[in-house]
Amino acid sequence: MTRYYFYLSYGHSVRLRAGDRPDTDHWAGQLFTELSAEVARLVGADRRAQVGYYDDLVQPLTDWKAALAGVLSTTDVFVALYSPGYFNKSWPLRERASFASRYADPAMADHFLVPVLWVPWPSWEHEAERAAALRLGAGVPEYAEEGLQALSRLGLYRKQYRTIVRRLAYRIVTLAAEAPKPAPLAVAIDEVTAEPTAPTEILFTVGVLAPQRADVPPGRSPGSYGSSPRAWTPYRDLQHFPITEYVANVAERLGQPARIVDRPADLGALAQGAALVLIDPWVAATPEGLERLAGLAGRIPEWATVLLVADRSDPEYAARGATLHARVADTLIAAGIARGRITLLRDADRLVERMPSIIDQACTAYRKTAPVFLPKGADSTLPKLTGSSDDREP
Repeated sequence: MTRYYFYLSYGHSVRLRAGDRPDTDHWAGQLFTELSAEVARLVGADRRAQVGYYDDLVQPLTDWKAALAGVLSTTDVFVALYSPGYFNKSWPLRERASFASRYADPAMADHFLVPVLWVPWPSWEHEAERAAALRLGAGVPEYAEEGLQALSRLGLYRKQYRTIVRRLAYRIVTLAAEAPKPAPLAVAIDEVTAEPTAPTEILFTVGVLAPQRADVPPGRSPGSYGSSPRAWTPYRDLQHFPITEYVANVAERLGQPARIVDRPADLGALAQGAALVLIDPWVAATPEGLERLAGLAGRIPEWATVLLVADRSDPEYAARGATLHARVADTLIAAGIARGRITLLRDADRLVERMPSIIDQACTAYRKTAPVFLPKGADSTLPKLTGSSDDREP
């Protein structure tokens, strides 16, 4: 089993367009690379050796939660890049809680946690975490004022940045020498509780319409299906991890609490927040599937995004895929769903690349389009901006 000297945890940013790599992710990745090289130098390891880990290394379309539980169980030191976003998202907090779960004594868990001031926040918020993170930058005032992310971005602070990275690497190596071996196992991320201080009010629902193995259409191999629609795995050449679980994982990494619905009785949940609906074109291969599709189409809210997913390398798709996709799209459009809300993806790499931006756009569409319900008894008259009765906030 691979041993890691450190795990780097940070709050992810959303991507506004496919192909974007937000600043937080880019500079965290650069820090990981430079920190890994410095740790390898200190322990005399090959610079190419994997001495550290962060979640960007998890293979696409695999179970992030299971993979990270294994990594965190074999990691000596947990490095937390603290920022406002870190405390406002459940994913990094659950990473931290998962690592801490290895130790019955919270003080022992804290001993092997190294906090870093990544992006500053007001001194009156999270005071204990801020004080702990500031210790790394003793004698480097720019670290306390700007945070390590700014030091990594600006050439003016290159010397200060290198000082902090070297200190951090030395701290990792020193603590790793004290870490218990074999390491205690970490509790899986989805089994620990860590509530963000300012959680998002948007619940992200992943809906799915796909065959079950028991009702696979004629001419379709059952290998991509399971005991329920949520078990659908469209890319047969990749590890079998349901696409619904993958999408929910991505949403959670971006700070959106997520749930999956795949039963007709639960489809009303799509109207309760941001929503993304995944559809397998093979549902259109039978009259029963088309009936289920028509029922789903009538319950998709106007702000939801619809994603038609297939594998262009699948010979069965090559034979019938275009026809089935057209049938699905026509059914959705006939139900009033605009063509611009329907996206077709036929490649796993493209899906992985676009998913963060698709999720962010779905949340944006919900904020812009979803109805706003005033509390019961609330005054429906909007506040005036001026003394004129006609000057009201639009």
